[in-house]
Amino acid sequence: MTDAVDLSGMALFVRIVESGSLSAAGRLLGLPKATVSRQLALLEQRMGAPLLLRSTRALSLTDTGRRYFERVRPIVRDAELAQVETLAEHASPSGTLKISAPVAYGQHVLAPKLFTFQQLYPAVRLDLRLGDELVNIVAGGFDLAIRLGRLDDSDLRGRLLERIDMWLVASPDYLARAGTPRAVAELANHRGILTRSDLDQWTVDNQSIRVRWHISTGNMSVTCHAACAGLGIALVPGFLADAPIAAGSLTRILPEHPMDQLEVTALQARSVTPSIAVKALLKHLA
Repeated sequence: MTDAVDLSGMALFVRIVESGSLSAAGRLLGLPKATVSRQLALLEQRMGAPLLLRSTRALSLTDTGRRYFERVRPIVRDAELAQVETLAEHASPSGTLKISAPVAYGQHVLAPKLFTFQQLYPAVRLDLRLGDELVNIVAGGFDLAIRLGRLDDSDLRGRLLERIDMWLVASPDYLARAGTPRAVAELANHRGILTRSDLDQWTVDNQSIRVRWHISTGNMSVTCHAACAGLGIALVPGFLADAPIAAGSLTRILPEHPMDQLEVTALQARSVTPSIAVKALLKHLA
């Protein structure tokens, strides 16, 4: 008689390999590390061979483990997807969603959308973490991470949410002192304000301008404040600049010249099947 297939152990093993550690897998599954380790040992005992080599620094697959992982991974994915689709037919979004987002975008754009989302789905708890550092989505247990700008290739699942207009701005005081640029090439002669020091090249109307920057703020809102303080010309999202422009604190520069738009992408771990709540939130944000 054929032994019963250990489906739960199979799914656990896939999660351990994809997350990179027993601790990360435990956080994703809501299990203590000791429980994950014990269930892995039972699976290896059932299989009659070690599947993972453990060290204090990392996990690595044995040859048997690699072959087993390649065979069972699509089986686990199909099973998880079938469960989510079946539940979605009868269930409404619930549970906790942990979300990471940049500070300025989170405050000005994302938060209002999350407020309306929770009014629609009060059974969903939202754990919003705002910060401009790039979090590790899997290790941090995040359901979604919002990123701005072009993304490097990765094994994360991404969904484009929107494209944001970028504006060149400066204070009337700065322009009175330094002059108002009338052509794109003149930007190279002005003091620049950056959000990140590695973003020192602006593309304006298909022309690349090397920015002569004097301050890099690390935060888009601070960049906008620095421009209001007369420290130079800044490139900021329109959602940050529109109020200071209306108040007379900032002036838009070269508005007739198109700028590259800022892409906003929601990222998820490929190793986790999106929940009903995640799918509902992505639909709401897009």
